[in-house]
Amino acid sequence: MSIERLREHPVLRYALAVIAAGATIAALIPLRFLIEPLPSPPLLLMVMVVAWLAGFGPAIVSVIISALALDYWFVPPLGALVTTWHEAASVVSFIAIGTGVAWLTATRRQVEDDRQALLVRERASRASAEAANRAKDEFVAMLGHEFRNPLSAIVSAVQILERVGTQDDASRHARDVVARQAKNITRMVEDLLEINRIATGKIRLDLQRVELADMVRHCLATLAGRASAHRVSLEAAEVWVDADPVRLEQIVVNLLDNAVKYTPAGGAIHVRVSREGTHAVLRVRDTGVGIEPDVLPRIFDLFVQGEPGAIRGRRGLGIGLAVVQRLADLHGGTIDAASDGPGRGSTFSLRLRSVAPAPARMSRGRPAVAPAPRRRIVVAESDPDLRAILRSLLETSGHEVSDTADGPEAFATALRTRPDVMLIDVDLAGFDGYELARRLRMAPEVKATRLVALIGWGRADDIDRARAAGFDLHATKPLDDDALAEILGR
Repeated sequence: MSIERLREHPVLRYALAVIAAGATIAALIPLRFLIEPLPSPPLLLMVMVVAWLAGFGPAIVSVIISALALDYWFVPPLGALVTTWHEAASVVSFIAIGTGVAWLTATRRQVEDDRQALLVRERASRASAEAANRAKDEFVAMLGHEFRNPLSAIVSAVQILERVGTQDDASRHARDVVARQAKNITRMVEDLLEINRIATGKIRLDLQRVELADMVRHCLATLAGRASAHRVSLEAAEVWVDADPVRLEQIVVNLLDNAVKYTPAGGAIHVRVSREGTHAVLRVRDTGVGIEPDVLPRIFDLFVQGEPGAIRGRRGLGIGLAVVQRLADLHGGTIDAASDGPGRGSTFSLRLRSVAPAPARMSRGRPAVAPAPRRRIVVAESDPDLRAILRSLLETSGHEVSDTADGPEAFATALRTRPDVMLIDVDLAGFDGYELARRLRMAPEVKATRLVALIGWGRADDIDRARAAGFDLHATKPLDDDALAEILGR
């Protein structure tokens, strides 16, 4: 029987006390002439054991039994109960000491039980929190995946409309609105996935020597369309930093985009790049809605936003600045915000350690992608809208395109048409894109076909899995025109 079950049965607890006291006394009586004048330590040890196993009450019973036995068998005159002051003093002293030992031992056992209970609860809470965190990570990844397919269809449809062109101002304006809002949604999804990757430690920096002012100019050019209604000025000195170019661009774009988002049309945005001591400093100052004093200390926390009524229709998820702070931390830098209050604008300052200039300054711009030659392409995509849009987009570029909806059909189509390129959604029905790639790599008819995985999740393990399955390239949805042209031009 376990100790826990013993402690749950009062009768057994007190029976243990009586049995333990009786057994100890029976063992000591034959030895009384050897242990005199110190017969009490073995009895006190027995009291401690009873208190630890059965609790304070049973231990007191064992104390009383031991006190009586001590007086009768061990304290002169033997064979009599409390006939002298000497015997009375001995009994009282033993009971007092035994009670103290029982209380201390029982209390220590209770503390240990409480500690064990707290440890069990802590482990259960940790396991629950870890399970909830994993579920959150999976939910965020699934959310990104589910958004990517419709976004891919929208972005590709807008690209087709841009190629077709129209002289109707209303239609052109509507197309521009769709394109702009699709980019906004794409940025929100990417921010959500990015903060999740940062939190789980899945981001690794590729540090290079980067000229900060050149990076800022590039980002301003990227946002020129969105900032066309604002007065944007740049004051930039040449200063170099060690940074991951992709992540640094993400920081700068988020800061500039935040200024544009919260500055009304006609407002001013001033961007300054300078060297201050051993640091490169980027400051983005705007004349926008400003930041409430109670919000300012929390502005870099997740899902924290400024005043909702200031510029309606221009709010996001409150993730962009949290991404900025975490990326700045990963670079060993700092980011801070300042504002004099609502309606008085705000200033965001990024500080990174400056370094010596690179030996040879390289152009950051993406090289122009040459038009791809006409190719035979198979699109294997489970989403019917995205499949149709991708086919139209590729056909308007002059390619010969076949499309399929599942793995078995895609395999048969590839063997029949022997395409130059296959764009394969990894979540196909029948058998998925990974299995399709493995089967195609074993077919001599399509040995020279370039296989491109279309990934909606965008997780590192999905990319590794695509490489292991035999894909030559991977592309994360949504596909823009430049990315598609680069894939086909290789």
